Amino acid sequence: MAEFLTLTDVQVFTGYCHLGSCREFVWEGGVPAAGPSRPARFWLRGLRCIEDLEALMLRTDLYLHTKDKREYLLANFQITDITDTEKIRGVASSCRLLMEEFPEIKGIKPGENVVVSKATHLLAFRAVSALVSSAHAKTHVDPRAANEVINELVGEIIKAPNAVLNLLAIKHTDDYTFSHNINVATLAMVLGQALGLSRDQLHDLGTGALLHDLGLLRVPGRILHKEGQLTPEEFSEITRHPRLGLDLVGTSRDLSAGAREVILQHHERFQGKGYPHGQAGDRIPLLARICAVADAFDAMTSDRPFRPAFTPYQAMRAMLAQAGTQFDPEILRAFLGKLSVYPPGTQVTLQDGSPAVVLRGNAGLLIRPVVKLLKPRPGQPAVIDLARDRAHFIIGVAPHPVTPSAPPVPSVARRNSGNPQQP
Repeated sequence: MAEFLTLTDVQVFTGYCHLGSCREFVWEGGVPAAGPSRPARFWLRGLRCIEDLEALMLRTDLYLHTKDKREYLLANFQITDITDTEKIRGVASSCRLLMEEFPEIKGIKPGENVVVSKATHLLAFRAVSALVSSAHAKTHVDPRAANEVINELVGEIIKAPNAVLNLLAIKHTDDYTFSHNINVATLAMVLGQALGLSRDQLHDLGTGALLHDLGLLRVPGRILHKEGQLTPEEFSEITRHPRLGLDLVGTSRDLSAGAREVILQHHERFQGKGYPHGQAGDRIPLLARICAVADAFDAMTSDRPFRPAFTPYQAMRAMLAQAGTQFDPEILRAFLGKLSVYPPGTQVTLQDGSPAVVLRGNAGLLIRPVVKLLKPRPGQPAVIDLARDRAHFIIGVAPHPVTPSAPPVPSVARRNSGNPQQP
């Protein structure tokens, strides 16, 4: 993390909003020894907003793009002074080069192939960023950047056909917007591979998934960021976003019919109560049914203005309860087989009340990972492989993951909480 940093001619993004540009961004790192009295501070000089400052006040992360194609993530920021709009002041937890924030996504087995590399993650982020920027300036967007990054993603995913994903690695930033599109594309293609899709089908699926929420750029921010329950009129506005997304990509020959179906129909529901067509079962295109599962899972495991994030375990339980109604049961079954229900670092409770932390998963045995007891009793082994020890099993999961060598982190009150419903 930089101690002091000055950037000039910066484009500023907050999720789906291209906020505008600023003449100069100045970062002054905090002094750890001084504690809260010397937090990390920043200034935005000469900020020129496309609309207003509302989006800036609602978000938790800022993305800063420079003319020399460097990207920085300003994490967990808070505006502290806007009395002088020519010099807006704030504090933040860190300011880092975006490349530092992207992990390699690997499977849960030691030594398993990388599923998505840091470089491809960054390429995907840049593609989504470019699409957001162009959508604000034009009536249509060029999907060729999406095709390029999907080519890279498909190439990497097919090299690790048997990987079971560590879901904690996918959550690389707190911002929902950019990371959600990339996560959904990654999860959808991993799932598509498990279902035996061809490379061309994976490409169509990934491209559509990367662009699936593009239409939200045409939905007012006051609705997207609302903390409470949506009114019927507001929900109706949300349901327009698949068609609005299709309008944004226009008639470009660089986007296949399959990718268009994903954009338009990823909110259809298996029992027929989705939108925009209300189709059911196999009448919903296969790629759209796959994207629906990936989209719902990533949305549920992300913090939203109207509710805190579910753990992967909580999300999977909720989705299993909707198999055959909201989701295709066969696709959901394949999806659960590709993910670690209890990713490494998840704190769990065993049937005898013992607290434990997951060390690693067991492929094919989603609910029986290897765990380390946090408070082993005398004579009791510290590490238990639940695949072999059938007397022990998990009955619950703590809300926050921890590292195996550290005690559980205390829960932190979320700045935004509210209605657990989602559109």
